[in-house]
Formats: sequence, structure tokens, C-alpha cells
Amino acid sequence: MKEAINANIGQQVFTLDRDAYDRLTIYLNDVRRRITSDTEEVMNDIEIRIAEILREALPSTMMVVTLAMVERAIARIGTPDDFGAENQSGTKNSSGMGQKLLRRSRTDRSIAGVCGGLADYFGIDSTILRIVMLCLIIFGGMSLWVYIIMWLLIPEE
Repeated sequence: MKEAINANIGQQVFTLDRDAYDRLTIYLNDVRRRITSDTEEVMNDIEIRIAEILREALPSTMMVVTLAMVERAIARIGTPDDFGAENQSGTKNSSGMGQKLLRRSRTDRSIAGVCGGLADYFGIDSTILRIVMLCLIIFGGMSLWVYIIMWLLIPEE
């Protein structure tokens, strides 16, 4: 037996099983992170389209939306990657204010992504930061252990 959850998708109420609800929530959050402008309007349009696809798949309004139905809807709409690259410049907190997060870079990395992440966080060129870090390590201003600790403590994006 699975837990069923009532959810409002595109101004329509659906009953989803727990797996379908979790998958749809993850998908919509991933898409939201990739949209750069008019986020709420675009997300509303996506939810309306998902609701249309789910209504087509349900023979009766009394039926429960399953994980397979959600996967088919996502396949028709597109993967989150189709909406663009993930917006790493910051996320919105609950008050709606932009908030930058310090993360090790996956794309701008030479060793562990620490310098790439710091450069992105402070808005500077990563090459300059790498040169400064190397000079600090070589000339004793910063220990190699500090870099290793940052590597371990700063989460990867």
C-alpha cells in the first residue's frame, strides 16, 4: 500500500502516489533552478502543461497518478537540461532575496574546484585566484592544509 497525496498542479487537483509526487517535486525544483527570467510565469505554464498531460492519461478523476505517468509527462515536456544550464549564481531564499552559495566548481577546476568556486563566489577571474593561492602556498602565507580543509568542507555544486 502506498501513501497518496493531493496536489494542486496547474490549478487542478490531482491525487498522486508518494513516488510520483516526489519525482514531480524534484523535477519542478530542478527546472526552477534553470530558468533565468520570468520564473513564476514559466513555472506556471509548465505546471499547466503537466496537468494537461496527466488529465489525458487519467481515464477518471478518481484515479491516482503513478510514477510511470509522471515519467511520461516529463518525457513529453523535456528534461531539466532542456531548460538550460543550472543557475549557479545564487538561489532565492524564503524571503525572495538573492543569496550566493559557496560551492566547489565542477566545471572550472584544476585540482578540486576550490579556486573555481571561490572565484565564482567573489566574482573574480579564477586564473588570478589560482595564481594568488599558489603564491600564498609557496611563499608561506597559506598552508597546503588550508586548501585541503577547504576541499573537504566546501560542498560541490
